[in-house]
Amino acid sequence: MQAFKMHVMVDDTVVRALPALSPLRGQRVEIIALGEAQPQASVAPVAGGLHGQIQLKDDFDAPLPDDVRRAFEGDGP
Repeated sequence: MQAFKMHVMVDDTVVRALPALSPLRGQRVEIIALGEAQPQASVAPVAGGLHGQIQLKDDFDAPLPDDVRRAFEGDGP
């Protein structure tokens, strides 16, 4: 079994999706959804499936510019 839990403020959007929550409009609630686990789909790689369709630049593994690196690290603008 799989479970999903989330905290939401019950507003018009939530009430449209889950009308039973209408009496709780304006309140913060915890929603728990339970469901049967479904088997994971498996995708087998196809050897050479993208051959000739992807081209990498010569500088693909070169260091990133400082501003891009900082953005990835959370220090950017």
